[in-house]
Order: sequence, then C-alpha cells, then structure tokens
Amino acid sequence: MIKIFDINALILAGGKGKRLNFCNKALLKYKNQTFLDKIVDVFSNFNNIYISLNSSQDLITDKLIRVDDNFEDIGPISGLYEGLKESTLDYVFVVPCDTPNITKEFVEYITQFVSDEYDAFLIKDKEGFIHPLMGIYNTRVHSIIKESIENNDYKVLNILDKINVKYIDLAYTIFDDKFLLANINTENDYKSLFLAKKPSPPFIAISGVKNSGKTTLITKLLKKFKEQGYKVGTIKHDGHDFQMDNLESDTDKHIKSGAFGTLIFSKSQFMYLEKSTEDSLEKYLDFFKNYDFVILEGFKYTSYPKIEIIRKNISNKPIANPNNLIFYATDIESILNDNSNMSINLNHIDSIFNQILNYLNEKRRA
Repeated sequence: MIKIFDINALILAGGKGKRLNFCNKALLKYKNQTFLDKIVDVFSNFNNIYISLNSSQDLITDKLIRVDDNFEDIGPISGLYEGLKESTLDYVFVVPCDTPNITKEFVEYITQFVSDEYDAFLIKDKEGFIHPLMGIYNTRVHSIIKESIENNDYKVLNILDKINVKYIDLAYTIFDDKFLLANINTENDYKSLFLAKKPSPPFIAISGVKNSGKTTLITKLLKKFKEQGYKVGTIKHDGHDFQMDNLESDTDKHIKSGAFGTLIFSKSQFMYLEKSTEDSLEKYLDFFKNYDFVILEGFKYTSYPKIEIIRKNISNKPIANPNNLIFYATDIESILNDNSNMSINLNHIDSIFNQILNYLNEKRRA
C-alpha cells in the first residue's frame, strides 16, 4: 500500500493573478498565515514539497524545492509538467496555491486510493466537475504532457483522455467540497473567506472491526448525553448499501437511544432521519449545524478524532488509523495496562462518557 511518505507534493504557484490585481496569490493572508504556509502545513508529512513558479517570481522557499516553469504563458500545464519531471518519487500530489481551505483529513483521504493501476487519482466534486489540478499523478504522465505542450494543446483536461484516471467522487463522502476546493481567483472570492461562517460541530468517531460493539457503545452513550441535555447526532456509513425499509437497523437504534438526528449514506443513496414535525426544506438541509457534536460510527481509516473499540474474542489489536486517537475502549487487560496509549474499560460507560466530555471541553477552549 502506498503511504504518504511515498508521495511528493507539488504546489502550483506560477500564475500571474490577472483577476486579482496581478498579486502573488500564494502570499495572500488568511487566518494569520499565507495561503502558501497553510498548504505547506497540510502537506508537512509528505516526502518532499515542490513549488512551481514562473521565472519572474522572487519567493523565499526555504522549506520547498523550487521548480521554474520553462514554458511561458501556457497556463498551469507548464508547472505540472516541470513538477512531474523533477520529482524523485513516482507519485506527486498536485495542489493549486489558491485553495487555502484544504485540510490534512481531506488530503489523507485522497491518498488512500493510490495504486499502480492508474496514472492519476483526481477529484470529482458533488456536481460532477473534475478538478485536474487537485489530485495525485504518476510521474510517467509527464511524457504525455510534454507531447500535448509540443502540439500546442495546453488544456490539462484534454490530457485525461490519454491516461488511465481513477476519479474520486466526493458525492459519496461527508466532505464540504465547495468549501474545500474553493479557488481564490478574484477579489470577491478573497473577501468571501472572511465572511462569518458557523463552525461545524465537532466529530468523534467510534471505530472498530465488524461486530466489535460500535452500535452498542453508541446507543449507551447517546442515552447518557440525552440525560445531560446534549443534542447529539450520528452519522453511519453503510458499505453494503442500506435498505430504506430496514426500520430495525442500527440507524433506528441510534434514534431510539436518544440521537436527535442521524444520517446514513452509501455509494448510491443517503438517508437523514430526525424526530420533528414537518418543516421547510431549508430546515432539513441544515442537518447537524445546531448540534453540540456528532458521533460517527465506523470511519476507522479516516483521521477524524476517534475512539477505537478492541474487544476480546473479536479483535486483539488496533486496526484503525492512529491519527487523532482519543483512547481505546477495550476489555483486554494487556491493552488496559499498556501506558503507551490511553485506554478505558469498555464496560465502564461513565468513564468513557466523562472522557468524551473532557475532550470536547478541551476542543472548545482551544
């Protein structure tokens, strides 16, 4: 399996910013950081970070490997070509410098799809639009890009017809694609970054192997949170495609145990349930914006903050992505006695409940 340290990153920053008063967009400030610094932070775990610039740009790039565009005025295809040609590794995650909202969780999600079967792994947003400058390319593509440049064909989208592409469809994810993929091309785009936006409620994933007791733990916790006056929602991903008429499903158990709302989705459909009287469409579109927090069931390979269940006779070791692990919930003594990671007895619901509250309070204070 390809890991993050097997991939280089390439930041495309050679544009002239014509629609933004010819400014260097990489140096625009947002949340006390430049766009460039923010993107570098997101890709800090990658092997090398290259930055594509035009020859006239005087930019300090101590943390980065500078790659100059050798083709003038042909657009981002030049930076893509030079970056792939210079890469020391087979895979390069390409990102424009004017997408300051991307996150490590999003980038790590994309990297999970990488294999040698495809030449590129590119994002398709929820409206079906392909983003050819946001994704991972195999360096073998650079010869095809060179041929396109020599034929005066500078549209990156046209290259996709000549290579084997894996499209990563965000329609099947909980990512806010319009926010994450927003390009800052104009002054209005830049101003929109600073408009007040209600933050999403925090997420906590309850993860573990099949039959480890995720739903059981969630239902017990939901009852505790409801008793304490918290408004908690749940999201469950069903990899086998759920049935709309399965009213005795895990999703229904979430509602019966005290979740005010719950959402389940698969590759072809999603269902949102909330106990309420009939209301306007806008009300239903808001989903969890006014909730205290949301419990995710599953999501073991993501980087969301998580509690992993490890139950004897079902599993005996962690299998989830360790990034942002809050603690293990387990009934295995050897894990409970291991001080290298925090663990709580799976049967001590009050202790698990209190530790989640402590975690949420720390997040609010941060």
